[in-house]
Amino acid sequence: MIQDIAIEQLDIHPQNVRKVYTDIDELAESIKARGVMQNLTVVPNPDKKDHYLVVIGNRRLTAARKAGLKTMPCSVVEMTEKEQISTMLLENMQRSDLSVSEQAQGFQLMLDLGETETTIAEKTGFSRSTVRHRLNLAKLDQETLTRREENKDFQLTLTDLYELEKVQDIKKRNEILKTAVSSREIAWKAKQAVKEEKIKKNAQIVFEILEEKGVKAAPKRAKEERWTGKWKEITNIDLSQWEDQTKIDLQDTKDQLYYYQYYDRIYVVKKSNTKRAGKNGTGKENGENQGKQKKNNGNPEKDEKGKERFY
Repeated sequence: MIQDIAIEQLDIHPQNVRKVYTDIDELAESIKARGVMQNLTVVPNPDKKDHYLVVIGNRRLTAARKAGLKTMPCSVVEMTEKEQISTMLLENMQRSDLSVSEQAQGFQLMLDLGETETTIAEKTGFSRSTVRHRLNLAKLDQETLTRREENKDFQLTLTDLYELEKVQDIKKRNEILKTAVSSREIAWKAKQAVKEEKIKKNAQIVFEILEEKGVKAAPKRAKEERWTGKWKEITNIDLSQWEDQTKIDLQDTKDQLYYYQYYDRIYVVKKSNTKRAGKNGTGKENGENQGKQKKNNGNPEKDEKGKERFY
């Protein structure tokens, strides 16, 4: 049944996901000229006696107050809190597109009240994948997200936000959202963060596999001596590309093997048994020359042609 209710007894619903109402001045002028063409849908306010929460018509209520109306036609109904939120969300979707952050907050409210991705999709008409994406966005700092949405120069896109979802660490997501200077930079930073997370995760798995095989962590000097010939490389693993999380091929050797991480790779090495060659190619030749020098003590010796030479 429709009844006129004093406008001071009507309250904007606190859980309405739409926080900003547009074109209120135009709607207020229309209401002054033609009156309210459609009744509001309200429920009793549990916190205020003789007051009602507006489920459908919060924008009209805002405009009616501006227009100076004293009463508004209302349909008083009984709804659970979940039904109120889903009804408000649907009504806003149908009449005027909600922002991405408003959709995210609405879906999160429904989830908090016991709905699932499936039931939210059924009640709102959105696909499950869209619901999932919006719920991921609800995990972000909403104040920062709203600022990015409202900044036209930032040019925030859903495609770039979907890249941000791939970052597992929520704190890292918010850091990227806050520090990026454009939507495209969000995507770029997100891809870098995903790569870093993969490297860190794979490194831990590789360390465990190697240690199970008896490979020890290399001393700190091994990384510094990697180009000196003191260590022989057995294999290396590209952590950014490694997918086989069960198998690492090592040479059949009795030597103790060691591992260390260098940027995005893990190297498996062993101590080299080869002595560094001398100036003439081998350690043996150097030894012979040194012996000759010691023997002759700098005295000249004649070569095959009778010429003197020194060692």
